[in-house]
Amino acid sequence: MLKVGLIGCGGIGAVHARCWLAMRDKVQMVAIADVSTERAQQFADMCGAKVYTDGFEMMKEEALDVVDICVPTFLHADYVIRAMEYVKNIIVEKPICLKEKEAQRLLDAREASGVLVQVGHVVRFMDAYRYLKEVASSGKYGKMIAGNFDSISPRPMWMKGHDDIDRTGTMALDMHIHDVDYIRYLMESEPEDMHSWAVRDKEGIVQHIWTSYRFGDALLTAEGSWDYPASLPFRQTFRVRMEKAAVVLDANGILTVYPEEGEKFVPQLGEKEEMDLGINVSDLGPYMNEIRYFVENIQAGVEGIASLSEAIASFRLVWKELELAGIVQNMTD
Repeated sequence: MLKVGLIGCGGIGAVHARCWLAMRDKVQMVAIADVSTERAQQFADMCGAKVYTDGFEMMKEEALDVVDICVPTFLHADYVIRAMEYVKNIIVEKPICLKEKEAQRLLDAREASGVLVQVGHVVRFMDAYRYLKEVASSGKYGKMIAGNFDSISPRPMWMKGHDDIDRTGTMALDMHIHDVDYIRYLMESEPEDMHSWAVRDKEGIVQHIWTSYRFGDALLTAEGSWDYPASLPFRQTFRVRMEKAAVVLDANGILTVYPEEGEKFVPQLGEKEEMDLGINVSDLGPYMNEIRYFVENIQAGVEGIASLSEAIASFRLVWKELELAGIVQNMTD
């Protein structure tokens, strides 16, 4: 049975904790680190884990198979690199880092250690997006022609420093990166050409971004913003045109296929695991898919689809968008 140590259990860390607790037949969460002992203790009481206030101390003291890192984004790189000294399996929330120098440090440390690292680009594990990837890869509906992906959200007031590019990366690296990463995954390549436009607020922070990507003859676009009023609910949608069908995920989360021949239909997807998780996440299902997949990869000794190198390629593509939009001068700053 794999012994897991969780670092950070507020927000997304609490989501991960629930997933680990649901997999007690395969894993044991033996240690939890969080600056709030009260927050950590509520999960420790469910599984008998030891509580720490310092994640580095936890890794040093515990004999772990897995470290799960859910600390604030600006700390990701340091925690992942330190964890490589103690364990062979790491899962870390996205984005993997905020600066190019961190990206290179991570790649160098991974090459030296050989550690399995999975990054939490959870959209790859959402049922509707998995369905789209399956039909696109199979060629069932022919080649990709065009598509649009968007992530739209109210201002994430629950996230400390959400508009601080040095803490969260702002909406570009915290939220928009989900669509960027998925588009790379869907198309299985880097775009041959791209154009980006952005809107900044009065403080100069990017709040809306639109990017178009060309992959051969196919043109895809992505739109992201977390600058909407609280009365507008969070949504992730897509509309994709292939040669023989259109596949659409609407704002209500309903996936519909519109074939050239025959009637439209709604594919059978997995059941949602609805929970009030305190952030803009209500369905535990994709996170369960993600963590189950990680455990399967550990057992098989394979890297999988959400690797460190994939996450860094997506991080770099977002930075390129920001450069094209004139938001930053270069990614080495």
